[in-house]
Amino acid sequence: MDTVLLKNDLTSEEINKMFHHEEYLRIIVESSLDGITVVDEQGKFEFANDSFIRIIEWPREEILGNDFLKIIPQEMNEFIFMQWNNVQEGIPADFETKILTKSGEIKYVKVAHTLTKINGEKKVVSVVKDITENKKLEVALKESEAKYRDLFENAQDAMYVVDTEGNFLKMNKVGLQGLGYIREEFTGINISKLVTPESLKIVKERQKKRLLKELVNQTDVIEMICKNGEHVWVEVKTREIKDGDRIKEIHGIARDITENIKLKKELKKSNNQRKLLCHLIEGSRGGKTRAKILKRLTGKSYNANQLAEALNMDYKTIRHHLKVLIRNGIIVKNNDGYTDVYNISKNIESDLNDIDQEILS
Repeated sequence: MDTVLLKNDLTSEEINKMFHHEEYLRIIVESSLDGITVVDEQGKFEFANDSFIRIIEWPREEILGNDFLKIIPQEMNEFIFMQWNNVQEGIPADFETKILTKSGEIKYVKVAHTLTKINGEKKVVSVVKDITENKKLEVALKESEAKYRDLFENAQDAMYVVDTEGNFLKMNKVGLQGLGYIREEFTGINISKLVTPESLKIVKERQKKRLLKELVNQTDVIEMICKNGEHVWVEVKTREIKDGDRIKEIHGIARDITENIKLKKELKKSNNQRKLLCHLIEGSRGGKTRAKILKRLTGKSYNANQLAEALNMDYKTIRHHLKVLIRNGIIVKNNDGYTDVYNISKNIESDLNDIDQEILS
């Protein structure tokens, strides 16, 4: 049968001999980017290629003939002995460990070693890969995640994560406390269960824009309903977390602005009351009479007869103006057990005090 020739004109038999030639194998081993070592039965280094010497940062003459524990940190000894025993029993090993350079620096390596026989003697052949940079990145990532978790949980504002459907995936302690929920019952709840109908319209509009890949207003005021039924207002800022073009989840920060909202409502109410008060005193017929009645009622209760006598006015006229003032919430009517008495309404007192005293004179 004709001999099959390869492209380099070597026969299969010649190629086979070449692969078993020591010099050829040494070239392959020495050119490897991974470290390659041979350790005898006593755990002493017999061989180390250039890549291994580069990884461990020890001079070759201080490694060959020495125990492999020379480069192992003491806290790793027990683990390494376990791996050594496994390979001695014929169990191939693939593990990660720390090593100690001559300068005392800790590095991380991945080791794959196996038991073989060379010239009738047991040897452990290991392939060693330097993974120090990967480990540093892992450590940095874990530290970053830990810092984020700490920031997330201990932030002064509510922080949360929702999916694209508005289901809550996470909420920090401040947010949970503000809404009156515990973590277990809150996770998975949809935002539609926690907001007023008007605020739900805002939420739906934001979801629609995200679906259409339109620009979403990053700040909105949302009115939320606590577990106990109370309402709180939050200013929400969000950012999208994407996987390529796909939105994975939405991170948000919600600042409680309930007190500000209430103060604005009270201020608006107060301004409206002040306008009404000024209209009833200055801008409408009978204003002077009503001003005199309010001046008498400041800090004191009167019944209709007492007011008529004090102001030297007709009783029916006084009764008419009292009804106007009651209807507009300026005064209130009580009963002292004998007759109806009148007082300045509590929610109008501050406005009344701020009005120029000349108006009431």
